[in-house]
Amino acid sequence: MSVPRLSNDAIGWLARRVAEASAKLPREFADVASWEGWRDDMRARLRSRIGVPYLEPTEEAVIRSDTVIASHARLERVDIPADADYAIPAFVVKPAEPKADGGPGIVLCPGWPQTKWEPQFMRFGERMARHGFVTAILDHAPFGETSHNTMPGAMTHVMGIGNLLGISQLALRAAEAMCVGEYLRMRDDVRSDRVAITGLCQGGMTTWMAGGLDNRFAAVAPVASGTTFTAWAVEMSRYRALGDVSPYPFGLIEVCDTEHLHAAVAPRPLLVQANTPDDWWPLSGFQQIESFSRQVYELYGAEERCEFVGEMHEHAITGPFADRLEAFLLKHLG
Repeated sequence: MSVPRLSNDAIGWLARRVAEASAKLPREFADVASWEGWRDDMRARLRSRIGVPYLEPTEEAVIRSDTVIASHARLERVDIPADADYAIPAFVVKPAEPKADGGPGIVLCPGWPQTKWEPQFMRFGERMARHGFVTAILDHAPFGETSHNTMPGAMTHVMGIGNLLGISQLALRAAEAMCVGEYLRMRDDVRSDRVAITGLCQGGMTTWMAGGLDNRFAAVAPVASGTTFTAWAVEMSRYRALGDVSPYPFGLIEVCDTEHLHAAVAPRPLLVQANTPDDWWPLSGFQQIESFSRQVYELYGAEERCEFVGEMHEHAITGPFADRLEAFLLKHLG
């Protein structure tokens, strides 16, 4: 009997295809002009390739409730119009006494499968209200109030029906975040030029995706979401699989990888915090993000505007992650 000379490992075969596609992506740029030319083309191609839908708050939001949650903070339950027949459910944590000229805003994106009710996010919003910030915490599809179904059926419906339309789930999350960012800019109690975006885990992915695509975000700060798609496919596939395939937008690696989206934030302030015990974020990818992003920030002479920190902490925006995020937002927007 002859010995097979070909591997039967389908996952390994796919991973090698990702590595080959990744190797073709540009990672050397001589100046700002060459980078921005490629970046702008990448943004347009990526929006089309992964199916970022157009969502825009075209009418006044519906405030379902407005409740005191602390001596210095109130909590609104808001429906933010995103399309003619769809509104994004969100909590807005705001100062009890807003600044006369408006304060900074924050779009806060929960992770998988978190919702706006997550105490850590509400507490961070209440914390930032002391400094005059207005924080919008949204429910991303299919979590919270966005679906009548429970997991895993809800994700199957969102991803399956979205795929029929060419809309990746991460693309939908980015569109939702950008829509909520624009809603904050329309509020009288928010400075339109000082709206930041942050998020945890899959919410961190939403952060660097939306922040990399949308220059209107004044600062970008993903938490516990720092690796590359190449590292996920080539390295992580050897020891772990994610809960579902929602974080993998179809065809993305033909356009860019994660480091390009982080670098696309330049020269705006960028804080990337990695939780090193999270084995689903390979640290080799985090190092690639830092290395490439720093190269791009150097083109602008803005090296001091990007910061990369690895931390051993719980998987949450608490403790040192929250402290560092607060200091970052106060430094650049406060």
